Amino acid sequence: MNLARVVRLALALAAVFSVGCSSVLYPPAVHLTAAPRPAPVDMNALACQPVLTFSVVAPSSLQGLGPTVSYALVSALLSGSPPIWAVPTTEMLNRLGDEGLGGDYADMLSGFARNGILPREQLRRIGAALNSRYALLPGLAEFGQTLADKFEFEGIKLVRTRVSTLRLWLQLWDTQTGHIRWQSTGEVTLASHIARAQESVSLDELARILWTRMIEEELIGKNSAWRCP
Repeated sequence: MNLARVVRLALALAAVFSVGCSSVLYPPAVHLTAAPRPAPVDMNALACQPVLTFSVVAPSSLQGLGPTVSYALVSALLSGSPPIWAVPTTEMLNRLGDEGLGGDYADMLSGFARNGILPREQLRRIGAALNSRYALLPGLAEFGQTLADKFEFEGIKLVRTRVSTLRLWLQLWDTQTGHIRWQSTGEVTLASHIARAQESVSLDELARILWTRMIEEELIGKNSAWRCP
């Protein structure tokens, strides 16, 4: 290899690694779709009373990612404006066990898996026992990452880009009436430079971005100035 080619290769490598091992290439692209709320949400109950967060509904291949997505949801709820007093899934399950309602919870989610509806009686008993007017049911529809080589130099792949896509949905249920008060679906796509194929973008980070947009723009919306008395 002659001197000129060595210099060009060294400069190219310096440009690649100056961005670090993993850096964001473009700002995340977020798309949301929300159904109009059928009736006004009681902001006093939503912002000032405990809101349950049910287990993440996901295909069997993605169920192992549920705890990460659930944690990101609680974090987004608590850091919102106004913050929503979220009851984490683990705490809720412990309290349901103490109240002898674990079977009701399991039956309720089984019913949703069959027909897309949370059975009213189980939902009412759970909400009453935990003193929660509202419950959030989160869903993980898709999480995927693809790797692309952007260009080559002297046969060496210098820059790789990982594109990560996450699709989530969220429903707000009224535990007293058994009605869906609001629902939204969203997708976030993020491209980042990586130095090694084994590196990946944090699922927790992507989920927080998407949950925060859903909550602040679609669920709270124009009520963002609300404060508990």
